[in-house]
Amino acid sequence: MRFPSLLQNLTLLRTRVLSWLKFWVPHTGTGIWRWLRPLIVQGIVWVVSMYRLTLRRVVFIGVTGSCGKTTTKELIDAVLSSQYKGSKNPGSSNVLGDVIRSVLRTRRAYHYCVQEFTMGGIGETIPLEKQCSMFQPQMGVVTSVGDDHISAHGSREAIAAEKGKLIAALPQHGTAILNADDPLVLAMQHRCKGRTLTYGLSPDALLRAQDIHDDWPSRLSLTVLYEGESVRVQTQLCGAHLVPNVLAAMAVGQAMGVSLQSAATALASVAPVPGRMYPIESPDGVTFIRDDKKAPVWTIPPALDYVRRAMAKRKIIILGTLSDYKGDLRATYKRVAGQAVEAADYVFFVGQWASHSLRAKRHADDQALQAFVTVDHLNGFLHGFLQPGDFVFIKGSSRADRLSRIVSAWSQKSSGLPAADSRELDHSVTSPSTNEAPILSTDGTGLEQGGTQLVVGLGNPGKRFAHTPHNVGYRTLELLAESLQATWAEEELGVVARAHVQGHPVLLVKPATEMNRIGPWMRQLADQARLKVQDCLIIQDDLSLQPGVVRNRMSGSSGGHKGVQSVIAAFQSEEIRRIKIGVGMPTEGIPVTRYVLTPFATSQQAIIEKACHTAATRVLEMVKKHSPTELREPD
Repeated sequence: MRFPSLLQNLTLLRTRVLSWLKFWVPHTGTGIWRWLRPLIVQGIVWVVSMYRLTLRRVVFIGVTGSCGKTTTKELIDAVLSSQYKGSKNPGSSNVLGDVIRSVLRTRRAYHYCVQEFTMGGIGETIPLEKQCSMFQPQMGVVTSVGDDHISAHGSREAIAAEKGKLIAALPQHGTAILNADDPLVLAMQHRCKGRTLTYGLSPDALLRAQDIHDDWPSRLSLTVLYEGESVRVQTQLCGAHLVPNVLAAMAVGQAMGVSLQSAATALASVAPVPGRMYPIESPDGVTFIRDDKKAPVWTIPPALDYVRRAMAKRKIIILGTLSDYKGDLRATYKRVAGQAVEAADYVFFVGQWASHSLRAKRHADDQALQAFVTVDHLNGFLHGFLQPGDFVFIKGSSRADRLSRIVSAWSQKSSGLPAADSRELDHSVTSPSTNEAPILSTDGTGLEQGGTQLVVGLGNPGKRFAHTPHNVGYRTLELLAESLQATWAEEELGVVARAHVQGHPVLLVKPATEMNRIGPWMRQLADQARLKVQDCLIIQDDLSLQPGVVRNRMSGSSGGHKGVQSVIAAFQSEEIRRIKIGVGMPTEGIPVTRYVLTPFATSQQAIIEKACHTAATRVLEMVKKHSPTELREPD
């Protein structure tokens, strides 16, 4: 009678732990719970381990790898559920709390439980071997070893050593399902105490694939061979780089007694996982492929190969924040952009570092590669750009970019619904349309002929912003105009002073436009005056420089300055000259947004005034050295 009583008590305790987890997990980093966390985790793990002992007839399957875990898990569940009853973790739930829930939700009547594993836990890093000691897997699947978490672990070999702990945890009667095409994964067979079943394209793989087809609009199909038997598999998936996921699921099926034909039939109806090569065909004929869950750089080449093979009227790639790479950020964005423009007709980057991609432009007027500051700006552009028959591939990070908003915005447009918020839509990335009202006067008082240079001091209009960090550009222009004996006048484009330097006209402007929206205004002005980006010069504040420090910059990214971001996005070029004036960071507790709009302290005013004098001198030197585009020899 003691064993049934123990089972009853464990079942009751299991139910209570599941209920309590809903409360505790959101509070693990707050108050007393933070101090009690190690003891609580230890207690929960003990309860789960005891309950796991009652599930001896259930086959527990762990899935790990640098990418493809969720898709592989879904495919495994589809294959096994065609003949057995079991469970899987929902979505991409793969940290310690999710592993705990998976075990506790598994019933004794189930045949299997499949769970993803990653290298993290509830609020802290939990070694994979500790998770495995609780989960007690009888089968382990490893998809790949890439550069995800490379900054934390230092090398792929170190990542493989961590993920290989799943295979090392298998018992003697266990089975390792390993990717034979990945040397680091294949090497894990030496850590397996039981059986190994390999899969891949390699002729040495036990379960192999051949005759692979994935050219859009076709979905992925392949022939699978195992021990002299073959079967044609037609899936709903997109991309040949998902072949390993299909093979891993069929290998698990073989190990569990599911025939190749039964597995193929089950896989035929599995839909792609949202955010992972997920196709959406809009009513107006635009196709989107959402691969926007994450964007490690090492995963981009296979995705570009898929785009390259796709059959479509126009192929467009949208890339967000790149992650998990070694080396220089600027060089990485340039390299990826260069690869992308070879695979598609148009490539659009979006996000904080998007402008770095512009260095891969094939020529100054190359419209095939563009960068956008925000998704809203990109959406505003796409609303007038996309056409029926377009194929749009989207890759980015769901946390950093939320690129799913691109599809949502287009769906609203195509269905005739108003956009959720159109205030931020920016249609001015390309040249302004000819029907826009000119911001230059047309009565002969516009820019002179002969190679004008445009000098813009960034700042916000209004007396209340005078003497604030954001308005050092305005102050520098005032000092420069004074040295050039130029007179200020209010015009449509702002407060303007005209001067000549070495016989060439220079236009000094304090814009009447809000700083963070300066880009479209400045681009329109430059286009109407027939100025190139190299003919323009910006004076800006810089939080990263100590107060009083002045720096010249001939090109480069915005450094996080939203006004400069706006200018770079509007011109689609980083080749704009800048004079940066250090204003320092705010003291602790003061938001940056408040600091840049608050007048300088009395103790800093003399330092900043001296810096503005220095900046005015630097501007004059830069103007003298510049050769206006109208005077240059033609290419």
